[in-house]
Amino acid sequence: MCANGWGARFRAADGSFAFAVSGTGTSGMETAVANLVHEGTRATVIVTGYFGDRLAEMCERCGAVVTRVDVEWGRACDPDALRTALKTKAADVVALVHAETSTGVLNPVQQLAAIARDHGALTIVDAVTSFGGHPLDVGGWGIDACYSCTQKCLGGPAGLAPVVFGPRALEKRVKCRSFYFDLRLLEDYWIRRKYHHTMSSTLVCAIDEALAIVEEEGLEARWARHERNHRALVASLSALGCPCSRAKASGSGR
Repeated sequence: MCANGWGARFRAADGSFAFAVSGTGTSGMETAVANLVHEGTRATVIVTGYFGDRLAEMCERCGAVVTRVDVEWGRACDPDALRTALKTKAADVVALVHAETSTGVLNPVQQLAAIARDHGALTIVDAVTSFGGHPLDVGGWGIDACYSCTQKCLGGPAGLAPVVFGPRALEKRVKCRSFYFDLRLLEDYWIRRKYHHTMSSTLVCAIDEALAIVEEEGLEARWARHERNHRALVASLSALGCPCSRAKASGSGR
């Protein structure tokens, strides 16, 4: 159940539902949270910057009992911090940002998702800045729900949010209070062609071209190019004596 090649780009597991939501990356965030979090859900949220904080707030708005794992901004989350938090307080959902836009930090999602799964929790991963630019293997890493946007590493215009729900997330989805972001209605829209809303045809054409460019270059080559450019930037900043040169460069705006 994959639309427009999203599932392959996410490297989603068999049985996943991959699609796009009309809106920016935050609409993808809300889709993931609103369909997996309800009143009383125990949510552990790793906060390494502004958008981790937004994830925590969104979970709270959906009624979750939120436990924050606050990490110094500019630092990645130590997997042991999550392991300790989950031993102290059980969670139904663990939510985190892969590449934190506000600080440029890349969190070790593969390790963090494995810890969450070991403790019986679903994982929600924000890949707004990383999708198409950093290695991301939703199926291989055991990520249950992941979302991104079209205007960052995919190189398309803003206005669509690619989202994927894995098999476990589809099984454990909750009744969504939002009509616009209701996964069941969106599934009807994408799979069974039942009307839900009017998606921008120009954005669909634009992202189709962006995905074709990704396909032509190849994901691994694209990841390597971003890594080379990152290292060149950091080396240049270091040569200039810039104190913030240890941070990875990421785009801004959602």
